[in-house]
Amino acid sequence: MHVIGTAGHVDHGKSTLIRALTGIDPDRFAEEKRRGLTIDLGFAWFTLPSGRDVGVVDVPGHERFIRNMLAGVGSIDAVLFVVAADEGWMPQSAEHLQILDFLDVSGGVVALTKSDVVDADELELARDDVWDHVRGSCLHDAAIVPVSAPTGAGLDDLRSALDDLLAVVPQAPDDGRPRLFVDRSFTIAGAGTVVTGTLAGGTLHAGDEIEIAPRGLRARIRSLQTHRRSVDEARPGSRVAANLVGLERSDITRGDALVRPEQWHVTQTFAARLVAAADLHHPLTARGAYELFLGTSDFRCRVKLLEDADDNEAIVVANSASGLVPAVRPDSSALVQLFYGRGLPVAVGDRFVLRDVGRRETVAGGVVLDTDPGVVRRGDKPELKRLRAREGLTGEDLVRQIVSERGAVHGAELARLAGVHARVTGYVVDPEYARRLADKAPQLVKAYHDAHPLAAGMPLHELGGQLRVDDALLNELLEGWPLRRIGAAVTLPGHDSALPPAQRTIADAAIEKLRAGGTSPPSLAETGLSTDLAKALERSGELVVLSADIGYPSDVWMQMRGRLVELIAAKGPATVAHVREALGTSRKYAVPLLERLDADGITRRAGDVRNLGPRGRELASKKEDT
Repeated sequence: MHVIGTAGHVDHGKSTLIRALTGIDPDRFAEEKRRGLTIDLGFAWFTLPSGRDVGVVDVPGHERFIRNMLAGVGSIDAVLFVVAADEGWMPQSAEHLQILDFLDVSGGVVALTKSDVVDADELELARDDVWDHVRGSCLHDAAIVPVSAPTGAGLDDLRSALDDLLAVVPQAPDDGRPRLFVDRSFTIAGAGTVVTGTLAGGTLHAGDEIEIAPRGLRARIRSLQTHRRSVDEARPGSRVAANLVGLERSDITRGDALVRPEQWHVTQTFAARLVAAADLHHPLTARGAYELFLGTSDFRCRVKLLEDADDNEAIVVANSASGLVPAVRPDSSALVQLFYGRGLPVAVGDRFVLRDVGRRETVAGGVVLDTDPGVVRRGDKPELKRLRAREGLTGEDLVRQIVSERGAVHGAELARLAGVHARVTGYVVDPEYARRLADKAPQLVKAYHDAHPLAAGMPLHELGGQLRVDDALLNELLEGWPLRRIGAAVTLPGHDSALPPAQRTIADAAIEKLRAGGTSPPSLAETGLSTDLAKALERSGELVVLSADIGYPSDVWMQMRGRLVELIAAKGPATVAHVREALGTSRKYAVPLLERLDADGITRRAGDVRNLGPRGRELASKKEDT
């Protein structure tokens, strides 16, 4: 299925022609019928001689309704361009054609309407006039077909021309990432909220959960229709009406988009290649007030030129109300960044149009290069090189470019950034980036060993921080690196964790002091143990550390633990006072000791007393057996 849009000057007979072709009146409002003037988008459909089904979006031709026209042509496959034979080429003919070129519409057919009110010579002159104006545009090889809607003359020829055109227009691809920009939303009694639009990027099914971007609202598709026929699934390139469950009419409007949750990058800025209109009569600068049109959305935006004159000869210095500023020459292009106040689900390769707010004219169009550029400084040579490298890339080539730029990208994020369906779990890593990390990681770990000889290894979070990779990516990369993992740390293979001789001497002396203190030892600091050395002794099993100040040699700890297990096994629940008395110590030591026993499962607290825990009962049972 294909969708075509109309285009052309007001009163040249677009809606009348569609009515004659399809039998459907695309004018939906009483005011349109009363005034004979299309104000908003209209919709129709018909079947071509080949059996090919075609959806039609009829757009208004009056300059006051150009916003509605732009909302209608953002997702069309081809255009039915209408020029009245008795009036010829007109201002809105030119602006509509410029918009179609900016949107890179693949082609079209020109209908030379009202052919019944001119003679043969006038008709030929009108044909030549159209040809002169479309030369070099997306309509450069379009068939020009004289027609008369009232008499029906030429309609069969027009249908054949459209059939020939659409036979070579590719079907909209199914990338597994549906996006439907909403052009209408309304309520049907007994059914609820309905939205319509042209579906692109993927298939929708009845029952699917969807998200309304950029609002973040979730809903479910109750049912789908295409050309008023109920369908279980809607394919890309078709006109779709979706009945949604879980949304009010006020929750969604033109410019919103139906997407699958988590599939799209919703952004308020993108970098792009901007092409200035050929008939631009004033500077296109960053100081202008512009409107951005993408999909069915339109809103104010700010344009930032990223190149200087020495980067691009299309950039010149122009006069403005605020002085001399960089500007883009007419009919030339430049790299820009656009900022706008409302999020959009944008993909690399999306086409857009820019209009001047004050002058109410179309001034530029372009193609999105990066949906997540950060803030790019003007004249930043590496960034300009990166953006230029993206131009013209699609599919796997674009994926490789993005991975090359970022080093490593999670599969889900890569899908959003490159505009492809997520087929990868985990990270996609650039080989050169992976090699640099693999070379650097052992150097960092060795430096850590040298600086912290008492540590078990370099903490993973510290290694990730120095490499500037997150924990998930680091875990994936570690599998291929020559490092040994010990819990939440890593060491070099063969790293000797034994204490250096000088530290061993300090440790032995400190342990003797602690052992001499019995159940009420001196503080760790008083024995000369540093925090790192105490941790090293704890890892080796020589010391049991209860707090920053309190530690016991492991043999002393085992003796105290055994005495308390025997006490509770023989006499029942024990209080802190019982423990103090049994061990001949103070509350300062008894409380952290019991907390450690609780943590180890030796005891279990119940109010102010301790019973034996699972491990305590096991120890008591073994004591009885012996």
